[in-house]
Amino acid sequence: MTIDLDGLPAVVTGSSRGLGRAFALALAGAGARVVVNGTDPEMTHETVNSIRDAGGTASPAVGSVADHTFCQELISDCVDRFGSVGLLVNNAGLARDRSLVKMTVEDFDLVVGVHLRGTWSCSAAAARSMRCSGGGSIVNISSGSGLFGMYGQANYAAAKAGIVGLTRVMNLELARHGIRVNVLTPVAQTDMTSVFGSDATEGVRHELQFPPPESVAPIVVYLASNRARDIQGQVLSFDGTVLSVWSHPKATATWDRPAGWTAESFSEVVVADVMEVTHPDRWGAGAVGGQKGGQRSVGATD
Repeated sequence: MTIDLDGLPAVVTGSSRGLGRAFALALAGAGARVVVNGTDPEMTHETVNSIRDAGGTASPAVGSVADHTFCQELISDCVDRFGSVGLLVNNAGLARDRSLVKMTVEDFDLVVGVHLRGTWSCSAAAARSMRCSGGGSIVNISSGSGLFGMYGQANYAAAKAGIVGLTRVMNLELARHGIRVNVLTPVAQTDMTSVFGSDATEGVRHELQFPPPESVAPIVVYLASNRARDIQGQVLSFDGTVLSVWSHPKATATWDRPAGWTAESFSEVVVADVMEVTHPDRWGAGAVGGQKGGQRSVGATD
């Protein structure tokens, strides 16, 4: 059975290109009315026109989610045009990759401002509206970089990890209002991942082929639908073929000494055999070449 979103009012941030554009097109194709957001007016309107040309309903909203006031206006625009907001996809993002010691304050603040604070700003505005209209769905886009870390992405990884923590809190506070909040960590070929060439001679490559954004978009349609009404507070990853549900952090080894511990006693149990693999992610660990240390950053949003 095909999912019909039946005119669902939706906002997709960062949807003028890449994954966000694929999300917006897929949602509109399923019947949602979409507010398309981007910082480039031409690209934003081009996405809107593509949706309209395909028979869908869309409206442009040009601006940056790093601007708290704009985030409030973005949600208000959806309410004014479509009567309410039933879905928010916090996808907007950018990368400013540098090693920890070379990263500037501006690099750090810009990335955190767009990804993390932008997610909070848009979500807070959407939640206020959703509480008054019977609920809705919020999908926050994170990344494997936020789950595992990534060379050269202290700002991006910190912001994406923060989005996971933020989502946990949002779920605790908003579930009673009928607002479902979930995290999606997608993997796709976008401007951020285009740095990886298919040939080792290009200097930077990835051992895996990134899937097209269109192959990842259907999961957002599903999460927006009534079929996902019982899914909340989850962290999901999807790369077009492999779907995973991620657990809360949990202890892999625990020791209890009621008599207390000395500084020396830790060495008896905290040994190499009980340590965790530092980077088990197949996408993040697949980047080779291009930077000292054999790693290059992987961005999951656009």
